[in-house]
Amino acid sequence: MKRMTNHMLRMASGSAIAALLAIGGQASAQSAADGENQGLEDIVVTAQRRSESIQNVPVAVTAFNTQELQRANIQDVGAYFQNTPNVFITDSPVRSGNNVSSSALGLALRGISNVGGNASSFGIYLDDFNISNIALNPHLIDMERIEVLRGPQGTYFGRNASGGVMSLNTAKPDTTGFAGEANVMAGRFGTYELGGMVNVPLSDMVAIRAAGKWETSNGEFNNKAPIGGGNGRDYKAARLSLRATPTDALTIDLSYNYTREEDDDFGLIHTGVLSDFIKSICPGVTFSCPVDANLGFYPNNRRNYAHDAPLVVDNEYHIAVGRVAWTGENVGVTSITGYGSAKFDRSGELDFSSVDFLREGFNYERRKSFSQEFRVQSVGDKRLNWIVGAVYAQDKHREGEFIAAGVQNDIGLPEDFPIELSHYNQKITSKALFAEATFDVTDALSLTAGARYSHDKIKRFEDQIEFGGPLQNVQGSRSFSDVSPRFVIKYKAADHVNLYASASKGWKSGGFELDPQRARSDFGAETLWNYEVGVKSTLFDNRLRANLALFYIDWNNVQVSSGVIGRDANGNIINYAGISNAASATSKGAELELLAAPTDQLELGLNIGYLRARFDKFADARTNFGTVDLSGKPLPKAPEWTLSTFAQYTVPLTGDFDAFVRGEYFYTDDAYTTVNNIAAVLTGQPRFPYEVKGYGKANLRIGVENDRFRIVGYVENLFDKKYYTASFDFGFANGAAVVPGLRRWGVRGSVKF
Repeated sequence: MKRMTNHMLRMASGSAIAALLAIGGQASAQSAADGENQGLEDIVVTAQRRSESIQNVPVAVTAFNTQELQRANIQDVGAYFQNTPNVFITDSPVRSGNNVSSSALGLALRGISNVGGNASSFGIYLDDFNISNIALNPHLIDMERIEVLRGPQGTYFGRNASGGVMSLNTAKPDTTGFAGEANVMAGRFGTYELGGMVNVPLSDMVAIRAAGKWETSNGEFNNKAPIGGGNGRDYKAARLSLRATPTDALTIDLSYNYTREEDDDFGLIHTGVLSDFIKSICPGVTFSCPVDANLGFYPNNRRNYAHDAPLVVDNEYHIAVGRVAWTGENVGVTSITGYGSAKFDRSGELDFSSVDFLREGFNYERRKSFSQEFRVQSVGDKRLNWIVGAVYAQDKHREGEFIAAGVQNDIGLPEDFPIELSHYNQKITSKALFAEATFDVTDALSLTAGARYSHDKIKRFEDQIEFGGPLQNVQGSRSFSDVSPRFVIKYKAADHVNLYASASKGWKSGGFELDPQRARSDFGAETLWNYEVGVKSTLFDNRLRANLALFYIDWNNVQVSSGVIGRDANGNIINYAGISNAASATSKGAELELLAAPTDQLELGLNIGYLRARFDKFADARTNFGTVDLSGKPLPKAPEWTLSTFAQYTVPLTGDFDAFVRGEYFYTDDAYTTVNNIAAVLTGQPRFPYEVKGYGKANLRIGVENDRFRIVGYVENLFDKKYYTASFDFGFANGAAVVPGLRRWGVRGSVKF
């Protein structure tokens, strides 16, 4: 089956390339005959901290401008990731997935993901401010552009950039005139959204811009236990920004972002697959596991669950960014100041069943981030372009959780017995210096060299009580330093054809925590080297854009979190998590991105990613299924094939209105989402649900639009494909659980004024 899938994908990609080239050639001939050619719109990106065409940047980057974000109905991280090759994201029960479990909202770029450690392996930047510690899935309101940079971006982005970077660029206030937009959405599951933007010039030099949205939903899933509450949600997001241009050379941008997310429940759908540990603590004294078999299990049951108590999830964050840029004749200076805070609270239902098995008294997180960056760089298109800069940053994270036994815990514990009581405080202070220069040896050949020096100091306090045991704690500090270089060769082989080769290093600092023996356990920094060659071309009179990248990643001292719940040799229940540098890995693959406009009415796109990412050495992985050897096994969140494609056709109507139809198809190959899931299958557990099976889904959009009005009807997962992207093993009495993919439909409308 696997070989057949690979063969079909190869045939599909080869046929698509041939078709696009043929269409592109016909379009070129036709446009030459007509004397007209609109072709593909160029996208300008800032991947190298200066404005450049995406086709001239020697980085594997996928970018979406305002128009593409609207066309593809991109509303969150998952939507733009599924349009990017060799990127994988797991669905989360709630939007703030980083506060749910290690399986939730897991991101991976080229197989590099947060397998463990205190810091993220990828950066999420909002207007050049790193918000990875604040929000993994920010609401996309009034965006100008999104860039997904694959591979280490250490020179410019540094922290949390070993796997890649998502750079989010918001629309800025405009002094040229008043403008506004209002939009509305109504969709399946009682989902409604209101949003809008207003731009107000205050003078020739100052303008303000406000944008926001409100989303409410009854929820996709049905709680069959009435006392347990529902599965609805209520989201609010807003941004207020100001731009001042006191002189032609000076620009000041200030923005404040606010988000509040309230979810009623996770609404997980159980599979009925029980681990050996769950079987051992569920002997049937007061109930038998799985307890809610009457509802059916996935895939026969995709929407019903039973929770005996409500679960309250509340996430709120604030982000403020100040940017001051002065541009002289030869030199530019930029200052970026950012501050963010996040508050997360969760309490209530924890066993996700109709029995009172476990309760969560509280689970809170408080996170703060501050950074100050200064950059000085050359201005203009010179033979030597350079940039130097410095960054000071501080991330704070405070967390606590209390888990207690319910009255029906079935293992003889008194009600409210403290199964886990834990707290930790951590502060990471980062300092960095970076520099990079590009020298044009000839008009066709350029060489780039850069490096970043980083120093992280980590201070941490952690305490924990497990199953009524003694209070244990660790505290202290550690420091880590690194120099990460980057080298690039770029060659212009022909007009609109650029070749490049690069080598870049990624780095993530280490830390320490309580280990399974309840003592301090230190882990070191992890590093990786990404070697890449690529070609970027714009062909057939700007009717076809074809980009190809080949890469090899050498990942060493991989920080791996090992979460273990089970019984020790004496039969006592144990629950712990540890981080080690026990693994090394390699990732290699290819990425093909094609975009074609055969005519001014038709646009076609195809992205294909091939990935082979494996643990080279991981002999003693500690998991829920024992200590196992994962050497040679695939990395989590690393499907071998990913594919996305679309076709959009536009037809002029009466007046200035156009009608359009857009079809999309996405495919993701088999994958595992955690180390535990890999170990489960390796030790003889059923592949379902631990292995996420490959799936394909189709979307359809039909609408009409002009410069002011737009109305679109859409269907996501058109053929109601049964799939899930992650399995959650904290389902306890009902076994492992999933978040099923469902068919969604709705109507979106907008008006500009």
